[in-house]
Amino acid sequence: MRGELAVLVSAVLMGTLPYFIKSLNLHPLTMTFYRTGIAFLFISLFMLVKREKPAFSLRLLILGLFNFGVVFFYITAISQLSAATAALLLYMAPVYVTAYTIFTGEFSKKSLFTLILGISGLYLLLSPENDINTGIIAGMLSGISYAVLFILLNRFGKLYSSLQITFSNLLIPTLLAIPFVRITPADPSLVIGLGLISTAIPFLLLTYGMSRTRVDKGPLIALIEPVVAGFIGFMIFGEMLEGVQLIGAVLIMVAVIIALNEDGEKHVGKDEHDQ
Repeated sequence: MRGELAVLVSAVLMGTLPYFIKSLNLHPLTMTFYRTGIAFLFISLFMLVKREKPAFSLRLLILGLFNFGVVFFYITAISQLSAATAALLLYMAPVYVTAYTIFTGEFSKKSLFTLILGISGLYLLLSPENDINTGIIAGMLSGISYAVLFILLNRFGKLYSSLQITFSNLLIPTLLAIPFVRITPADPSLVIGLGLISTAIPFLLLTYGMSRTRVDKGPLIALIEPVVAGFIGFMIFGEMLEGVQLIGAVLIMVAVIIALNEDGEKHVGKDEHDQ
């Protein structure tokens, strides 16, 4: 129960990201630097306390590069779209992973249904938009980057500890963003909140929770994140989805749940086979 609660609190805290992004209203690369940089310092101190050494390798560099893509593109999408739309575009990632499994030969009727459902939901979500703008492109790229991160973590995740991966995933985006940082006046409490409340603390809670939660259950609990993001967008910034967008949002969430359940079933089947 503690594991599930940690994942839930982590998702709720991550869902607050649109509040900090829209309130700060800085250049996306500057906010990327603040978010990952402050979180990196916090995680580094945590690793010192736990006496865990960081790891450095080409695999971790690749993971860090794609995590930079996730963070930067998602922040860009939040800056230009409603919080709910940006979050749902990010959470298309499991559907993209399903598409990848289909193209690599792991085909099933459920996978095809999930892909059709997800794409239909994406179409309805974006249908009110008059044209494809930077925010939509950034949102889709955040989801694709997140999907690639899922796939790579599945391959490399067992080679390093969760903290080592988190350390690298925060260090590399911070270093990449430094040359593009624009020093502008900003509320220090919002900057610190961006790095701690929506990033470092939920990362630690997620690491703790996922180690104590069934592999197929944690991601489903984390689906509360786009709900929280949408609620914040509505309550604080007055953002609302149109009727057709709400239908699209529901289709995307259903597709993600099916994709995650299917992935969980594969893991359970594999574990039983190994035993």
